[in-house]
Amino acid sequence: MGSKTNPLGLEPKREKSGGPTFRKYNFQYHWAFCRMLGEYEHGNEFALFIEEHEDITIANSLNVDTTSFEFNQVKATSKTHTIHSLTKVSKTEPQSLVEKLASSSCGKSYSDKITKVNFVSTGGYSFDLHKKGFDYEVIKSGQLSEDEAKKIAECIAHLEGASGFCQKLAFIIPDLPEKGFDHVVEGKISALISKLAPGFKYDSNSIYDCIIRDLNRKGENIFDYENWDDAIRKKAITSKQLSEVIEQYISRKPDENLVTELIHVLKDEYSLKSIARRKVVSGFNRYYAKKIASRESILREVSMDIVDKIEKLSSTHSNAKELELAVVEELNEQTISYFPSSEDLTGAFLYEFLEGVDL
Repeated sequence: MGSKTNPLGLEPKREKSGGPTFRKYNFQYHWAFCRMLGEYEHGNEFALFIEEHEDITIANSLNVDTTSFEFNQVKATSKTHTIHSLTKVSKTEPQSLVEKLASSSCGKSYSDKITKVNFVSTGGYSFDLHKKGFDYEVIKSGQLSEDEAKKIAECIAHLEGASGFCQKLAFIIPDLPEKGFDHVVEGKISALISKLAPGFKYDSNSIYDCIIRDLNRKGENIFDYENWDDAIRKKAITSKQLSEVIEQYISRKPDENLVTELIHVLKDEYSLKSIARRKVVSGFNRYYAKKIASRESILREVSMDIVDKIEKLSSTHSNAKELELAVVEELNEQTISYFPSSEDLTGAFLYEFLEGVDL
């Protein structure tokens, strides 16, 4: 069958801005995705908000009392910015780019919690330091020339609370191309998992789909939230959420010898029937998956607490069930509350008992 003519292709489109506009917003979400992967790799706790006072706002803690914020304005453009282009105003643009950036963080009730304000642009920059041959991925305000810093300060001087803004300001060139960024992000997922869990099977496409869909949902939500927990749940993606998605799509069965010993212990020392035994095995497997994939600091603390108590108490107990009862009595509250069920806690105890502790 020959190729048929598309009736809609016989006339030029009246409106062509939709595609580039969508790509620019989509770029922001993918840049946010890359930032989350970077934070995850380093084991950092975070909550990343889309369209919350800035394009991308990153909280460095889930605890509202201790968290601080990083504001990021993200531009997908081929234009190379100069101090002039960043500070200029016109009849059509009465606010300069820097002024817009400063206005979202200066003179606000949350201003003292902001530690960084970044202008992220794919087009790069042409500052005085570039004329000297330097080429930085991140350019802090302190690296600008005296004249450049003065122009920025003058540009925002009329804003309330602008005095500390310049110290927080940085200009960033993203390591993400303006086009084809979706494939790059999937590649970054694969590279990260291969580094953190070599030899394990994983589904980077499903990880990508889950997170990018959630980023889009959170970005479309225009509501404000007075309650921090509501904001975290409805407007942010957290380190815990990202970890859970990655855990879900990484798979490798525990060593057969370890599983055999687990079943033996559950039958002989716990005397569990098949259904109860399966619940504990499921808890064991979930904990095993977390140990592989999770970068959460709380998991490291939980693991250390269990191992410490096993090593401390093992010499005074003759079997695993008795030892677990004694260990649970000594575990701290954070460790106990980490597990959603007693079977999950038993599974974690048995993993550390069978795999991680030299008795």
